Amino acid sequence: MTSNQTLINYQMKKILIIEDDAIMRELIQQILDIEGFSTKTAENGWLGLQMVEQYQPDLIICDVMMPRLDGYSLIQTLRQDPVTATIPFIFLTAKIERCDLRQAMELGADDYLTKPFEAFELLQAIKAQFKKRQAVAQQYINQIQQMETQFIYLARHDSLTGLPNKIILEEHFNKIRIQVYNKYQILPLLLIDIDILHRNKLFFEAGLKHLLIKALAIRLNNLTAQNNFIDLIGHLKTEQVFILLKPSQDIKNVAQSAEKILDNISQPLFINNQEVFLKAQMGIACYPNDSLQLSQLLTCAEFALDNYQPEDKKPYHFYSQKILDTFFRRVILETDLFHALERNEFQIYYQPQVNAQTRKVVCVEALIRWQHPEHGMISPAEFIPIAEESGFIISLGDWIIKTACRQIKTLQAEGENDLNIAVNISACQLRTENFSEKILDIITETGIEPKSLELELTETVFIHDIESVKHKLNTLSTQGIKISIDDFGTGYSSFKYLQEFPFHHLKIDRYFISNIDKFKTKQALVKSIIQTADNLNLNIIAEGVETKNELDWLMKNNCDIVQGYFYSPPLPIEELKGFLSQFMVNCLTSNGE
Repeated sequence: MTSNQTLINYQMKKILIIEDDAIMRELIQQILDIEGFSTKTAENGWLGLQMVEQYQPDLIICDVMMPRLDGYSLIQTLRQDPVTATIPFIFLTAKIERCDLRQAMELGADDYLTKPFEAFELLQAIKAQFKKRQAVAQQYINQIQQMETQFIYLARHDSLTGLPNKIILEEHFNKIRIQVYNKYQILPLLLIDIDILHRNKLFFEAGLKHLLIKALAIRLNNLTAQNNFIDLIGHLKTEQVFILLKPSQDIKNVAQSAEKILDNISQPLFINNQEVFLKAQMGIACYPNDSLQLSQLLTCAEFALDNYQPEDKKPYHFYSQKILDTFFRRVILETDLFHALERNEFQIYYQPQVNAQTRKVVCVEALIRWQHPEHGMISPAEFIPIAEESGFIISLGDWIIKTACRQIKTLQAEGENDLNIAVNISACQLRTENFSEKILDIITETGIEPKSLELELTETVFIHDIESVKHKLNTLSTQGIKISIDDFGTGYSSFKYLQEFPFHHLKIDRYFISNIDKFKTKQALVKSIIQTADNLNLNIIAEGVETKNELDWLMKNNCDIVQGYFYSPPLPIEELKGFLSQFMVNCLTSNGE
């Protein structure tokens, strides 16, 4: 506000004069009219009250002693009405007793003049009230402006981290994109998902994640100061961090910047005197190659981010048409998945497990296959994650167990009396409250012996609610159902669970078995696992056996059971019957020789 704006325009100020003395009333009005005020008069408090309601004055000058309604009663009435409560009020009084003055001020008077008074005293009192009122008004305006500034800031920044949000990103993007386009450059947008490593989650409150994001942003800004390749860092409502890089001519520079950023994120943070490790995945989309609009560019980066898989060598992906095609294929498969059961598109294949010493088939593992009417055979590696994310795995898992038990029961009735069935169980299935009851109901319904059923679990089932998992497995184990831990050695804390849970078998992941006859490190690890299993009275199952050299090494080192393409690939039920018959003949021939 300029100095000219701070001047009071008295010509616009309305003053109401309430005075029962006509001469005094006219004299005050003349003085104020000369000074440029707009005035109205009333000869008593009752008329004055009506004039206030009608005239809405900016200031009131009022005598104390008047007929019908005195000054004290008038101000008391005005101060009770929110509309008139703040109008400046100056008393005129011939009474000079201190108690009278105190009464006037206590009732809400802003000032008082003692009769007789000089014209300059009157004007000074009036102007003082207007200046005071203006100061209050200016303070209010300043507060409003501060609130507006704060609202604008909050609208443009994430409320929890204080980082720029999508509004600032869009403004900055629109500001520079034309220049980038004209210079034939690319403008990379990085979308990052950040999570706390599991071991830290156990001790770290979920609500403190925003502190991590904020601390991480400060460190990334320091990285920007050192390398000058980050243009803007912010936080979206989707709990994702976005980074807009400086324009570039070469996509290789973008990849290098992404790796530097991810390396920076992987360094530990210290929050509340605690060392916290983060993991991050990144999706990258580039203007103008992938899109010309920011909203679409964010969508492209989201597609690239969602394309990340834990087994990927690099934790970042550039958006591509292939990623979009993969997304649409996933959408189609997810829709078709829910109808596949009723259309009988699922089949169960069985892979034999062979006792390494007796060379007899002791068990078969049930493996689900999906014969899609348009896309052919769909790999479980593609549709099982979709089933788990959508929740369809619950009904699919029930169907697998029930179908496998029924088919193996039929095989047992046809002569394969000692054949067992192993079924993989998803963590989603195990988390259902009535999981144990479902398994026992299926056993009753299909008539299979509990000892013929083996449930295979991966280590991911032990991440959440360990006590509940332990209770469910103990319930099933006491009924005779066998429990095995699958893919042993690929997770974390595996040895910890071996003593706590009722395991019967331990399956060594195929990674450790592949070419084990050639790698000393693998041999040492597998020997250690076999020794541990022996000490705990657990049977070892080696999966992924494909060569005779691998088989010979495992037999030499006392592996109990082997499974893999060396003996047989997974087979549909009719082919399994033929395999079992032929395998028995081969075993008898081998023994006869």
